[in-house]
Amino acid sequence: MPVDLSPAGRPSAYPRRPRFWPWWCFIWIACNIVGVTIAMLVWPKGQPASGGAFWFWFVGVPNGAFVALFGIERIGYEGLWYRAHWRNHHRNRWLAERLRIAQRPLQVLGVGYCLPLGGQVLADALAAGKYLPVEQIPRTGVERVSHTRFEDASWMVEESTTVGFEDGEKSLDAKRTNQSVQLLTVKLAQTLEQFSGSLRALTCYERVWWPQVRVLSAPGREQAEVARVVEALRIAGLPSLAVQAVPASDGLMVADAWLDAREARPLLVVATAWHENGPPEGSTEGCVAVLLSAGYFKLPETVRVAALLHRPVQGLAGGAAYGFANAALWGKTAYASLVRAWITRPVDGCDKALYAAHMDVLTKDEAQRRPDRIVGDFGDGNGWLSVAAAVESGVADGPQLIIDGMQSAVLHVMPSTTDNHPISDDRPQA
Repeated sequence: MPVDLSPAGRPSAYPRRPRFWPWWCFIWIACNIVGVTIAMLVWPKGQPASGGAFWFWFVGVPNGAFVALFGIERIGYEGLWYRAHWRNHHRNRWLAERLRIAQRPLQVLGVGYCLPLGGQVLADALAAGKYLPVEQIPRTGVERVSHTRFEDASWMVEESTTVGFEDGEKSLDAKRTNQSVQLLTVKLAQTLEQFSGSLRALTCYERVWWPQVRVLSAPGREQAEVARVVEALRIAGLPSLAVQAVPASDGLMVADAWLDAREARPLLVVATAWHENGPPEGSTEGCVAVLLSAGYFKLPETVRVAALLHRPVQGLAGGAAYGFANAALWGKTAYASLVRAWITRPVDGCDKALYAAHMDVLTKDEAQRRPDRIVGDFGDGNGWLSVAAAVESGVADGPQLIIDGMQSAVLHVMPSTTDNHPISDDRPQA
């Protein structure tokens, strides 16, 4: 869940500084008038108006009463001031700790994708600016729809696998079997192979530290998506990782949940899109995978940090500007330092919201990239597709803002020569 700073409340107001003039001057005069009057009334008749007793009752008591009143007021003021001071002190310390946690980024260790780009890489396709979806008949149906899909003669491919027998059956030769594998599973396996070296390096430790997989899944498709990822890992020859489905609507917020969990294990986020019938207008098929690490421990020498993805923010309806500003706060980024915005499924008045968030530089056309207007709408995986495109672009001259609808996050692409040391010495809490 997003980091909540509301328990801190508003800062305590300091009490107004007491003004000596003119009110305390009037109180001093009143104390002396009243004190002298009372002293005259109770002074014994016949006793001379002199000596220590006279000065004590006529001067000391009225001025002593004034000093006592002033001291009581001052003690009350000091008490209220120190109460506000120490509450604000502890509030600031609490906020600083929460901000430190909220601003901790995830390390992007690798990105992979498989999209119908006509033989191009994603960066080249975006640079060319040609709209790839075309009018075509869907796999099932007769009405033409503008979309992008994998062009294969068959949607199911035959995979040859070698099956061995159990120990004790050494006299039997291994046999080969053919099984049908869905095309999307093969494409996902090709996607995972793009950073297979990093995955193998991260599984050289005990299994408890192996990466975990989160796959975006539509309601009712959880088991099928998990099975597809497990099969893709097997086809790619990668270790068997723990796979869990998360709601596809979470999008970038999968990173938020992982940061809140303070997991030391790496995280592999997988998003897929496949349309056998009724593809949405302007949509695309494909697979995207992003390998992340919380940065608690030093990585193997062969694994490099490609970028830093800061905590994403889910804006509220009508509060896109607040969401963008909050994303910059979590990203420890000045509004004017943002150099590029990757925008998919923009909300109404996106440029106006960027203006309201003081991100004027991102409203210019040359600072905006629109992957969904080039390769097509990738659905709930648009945010992760933008992350892959930003990392592949290699722009490391400043922070970039990822915008997918009401979700936004700051991404820092790292130079190619970066170390793989932990972000800090913090350790995840048990």
